Amino acid sequence: MLGLRVSYDGATQPGLCNPYTFGVNAIFFALIPYTVVTALHDTHLEVALILGTAFSGAIILLGIIVRFSGGYRTWPYALELFMLVVNAVLLGVSYPEPEKIKKYLPFISNAFYAAFALVSIMMTIPFTIQYVREFVPSSAATYDRLVRAAYATASLWTLTFVTNTLVYLVPICRNRDQEHSHALNLVFRIILPIFLAFFAALFTRLWPVQVMRQLAGSSGFDGAFRKVVVNPLAVMGDIMDLPLPPPPGGPYAMGAPLQQLQVQAIGT
Repeated sequence: MLGLRVSYDGATQPGLCNPYTFGVNAIFFALIPYTVVTALHDTHLEVALILGTAFSGAIILLGIIVRFSGGYRTWPYALELFMLVVNAVLLGVSYPEPEKIKKYLPFISNAFYAAFALVSIMMTIPFTIQYVREFVPSSAATYDRLVRAAYATASLWTLTFVTNTLVYLVPICRNRDQEHSHALNLVFRIILPIFLAFFAALFTRLWPVQVMRQLAGSSGFDGAFRKVVVNPLAVMGDIMDLPLPPPPGGPYAMGAPLQQLQVQAIGT
């Protein structure tokens, strides 16, 4: 007999504004200001930094709305706040020294982001733990495999930012940094950094799904983040006119009806 479906912590959310629509994809929002600044700074420095700062602020405002609508679990995200600060500071510094900022902006910004990611790992609070925890209810937020997934994704972001800092030296060492249309400048200053950042964001989005599949098969995992189905087996005994087996010890020892929990986790 099929039992009743009951709500359980992260059960299916009404509407579209839930963590499985917004929260698990939040890392891609951080790519917007990063991509804009990286793509435009070489030809339109002030426009790039103004747009980068504006997009960072808009994403944070959107986060307030989504958070109170139930779409985020762990907002505000440290990476979004840090990007807002970096873009705003570079915008302010760019007015007195536009040429220097234009020349070294990829080096400066990526160095700051790499330091931010590395410090978060060294402090044992990898910044991607916020994005990884969007996949599970609060009851599973400290699960060991989940934390290891956060360290893996944060380490990849650190490597990405360090790489984006160093590859910018290629056009500088070849004296091509002033030639916007030169292949070395386009590839190592714009195209490759954006591609690597997108790959890191995609890994941050997909890797926790693999962890969730492992957790779903774990008997000790209580984070069924879609639904829990309750099958009252005692009813089957009444229908078949068969006596029920004696209740086991523990919480059912006082004659409470036997129930079996069937946990089913559906990947996103």
